[in-house]
Amino acid sequence: MAVYCIGDIHGCYDEFRHLLEEMAFNPADDELLLTGDIIGRGPKPLDTVRFIRDLGDRATFVLGNHDLNFLAIAYGFKEPKRKDLLQDLLSSPDLEDIAEWFSRAPLVFRHPRVPVCLVHAGIIPEWSIEDALAMSREVQETLRQPVTRSRFLQRMFADTPDRWDPELAGIDRIRFFVNVFTRIRLCRPDGSLDFKNKNSPEEAAQEGLRPWFELRKPASADSGTLVFGHWAALAGKCHIPGIKALDTGCVWGGRLTGWRCDTDTFYSVPSGYSIPLIKS
Repeated sequence: MAVYCIGDIHGCYDEFRHLLEEMAFNPADDELLLTGDIIGRGPKPLDTVRFIRDLGDRATFVLGNHDLNFLAIAYGFKEPKRKDLLQDLLSSPDLEDIAEWFSRAPLVFRHPRVPVCLVHAGIIPEWSIEDALAMSREVQETLRQPVTRSRFLQRMFADTPDRWDPELAGIDRIRFFVNVFTRIRLCRPDGSLDFKNKNSPEEAAQEGLRPWFELRKPASADSGTLVFGHWAALAGKCHIPGIKALDTGCVWGGRLTGWRCDTDTFYSVPSGYSIPLIKS
C-alpha cells in the first residue's frame, strides 16, 4: 500500500486525474492525503468533490482557506464571487451533503500508520504537532455543530488576533486556529503573523518577515514529515528537513504536484491538461 500526498487541487479535476495516472494510484490499495483547497478558482469543483467523496476512506483532506470560503457561501454567510468558480457546486442537488462533508474535515491530520502529518498552510513555532492536533479538534467540534458553526462562519473573516495567547477564548480562539492552519505564511520579528504578504521568502525577508517553517524547532528523526500546501510562490521549495511543500500553483498556470511517502518520490503534471472525450 502506498500513501500519496497531493498539493492544492483548486478544482483542477483534469490535472488531478492525470496526476493519479502518473502515480499509478490504485484506490483498492493506496491512500491519498490532500493538503486542502481542493476547490476554489479552478474549473471543475463539482467533479473534483464527487471523485474524492467516492474514494471514501481512501482519501483524506484537510480544510484550506478556499474550502472554508465555500462553507461560508454554502451556509449563506457570504456572497459568492465570480472568480471563485463555485457555481456548479452551489447549484448541485448534493449541496447540503457536500457542505456537511466539508464541515466534518479536519484542519490537521496525522496518519495513524505512516509518519506523516498534513496541514494546509502551516503550524506556528510555539505549537507542537500534538498541540496542533488538539486545536484542530476544537475547530472540528465548532464546525460540526450547526449553532456554533453558524456563529463562527459569520465572524470568520478577520486578521485578528495575530499572535498566540493561551488565554484566547470563544470566536477569537477558533479564528486564530483557523487562520494559522489555513492562511499562515510569514511571521514578523515580534512573533505576530502577517496574513497579507504572499511573496517568496527571499522577497519577504526584505520586510523583515520569515516563513513559519524556518522558525520551528528541527524535527526529530521519529516525528515524521509535515506536509503543507497553500503557498504557491514557494513553487514546492522548502529546504527544512522533515517539511514538504506541495503547492506548485496548478490553478495559476503552474503544476500539480504529489509526493509518495515511503519512497520520497515526487510526481508533477502541468496545468492545462484535459481528459480526452470518449466517444460512444
